[in-house]
Amino acid sequence: FRDVSGWESPSWYAIPGEEATVKQESFGRESWFKNWAQEHESCREGVALFDMTFMSKFLVQGRDAGSFLNWISTADVDAEAGKITYTQWLNERGFMEADLTVSKLSETEFLVIATDTMHNHVLQHMYQRLCPDDFVTITDVTPRYTQLNIQGPRARELLQQLTGQDLSNGAFGFRRVEDIDIGLARVLCSRITYVGELGYELFIPVEQSRHVYDQLLARKRL
Repeated sequence: FRDVSGWESPSWYAIPGEEATVKQESFGRESWFKNWAQEHESCREGVALFDMTFMSKFLVQGRDAGSFLNWISTADVDAEAGKITYTQWLNERGFMEADLTVSKLSETEFLVIATDTMHNHVLQHMYQRLCPDDFVTITDVTPRYTQLNIQGPRARELLQQLTGQDLSNGAFGFRRVEDIDIGLARVLCSRITYVGELGYELFIPVEQSRHVYDQLLARKRL
């Protein structure tokens, strides 16, 4: 395991029947390299599940939320509801301050997703640029949601087994975000990827995360 901004995260998983120990540390290929290779192949050829709960999540709400986020973003993030926009935030000198996504959930509600290492920086960047007359609230919702990413060419095949929502390319295109049902849970689903394959991010209320996780693992073999 390793530390990821205070979150405990596995570096690799033992293959069934294998003892999860490091035999010898080296600057070359470690004894667990084959475990990494197997995960990589699963993501490229099948489907892989990532726990990305450590990512920073901020809910920006209010009458002026869209105009405020547009003002501090390099891209137009205040388009139609249900769209994810990849954008950057710059400082007054034009240097990059943050690299993130903004999802428009409704006309007055946006979800900002940033990396874990930029958590406080992104939050302060927003607070420092709020004007006194802005009708905007900013809420750190990182502890509220488990984030599970399903990535790989068979990601849709896996997820479609768990929901009645149409996940076809025409109905749920790239950079689309909306609520879906998985079992007894209501989940915010984003179609986006950082691995170059088909992928989805699931934002699950923490009290329902175990239920959704079990549903996913029950169908791990397609």
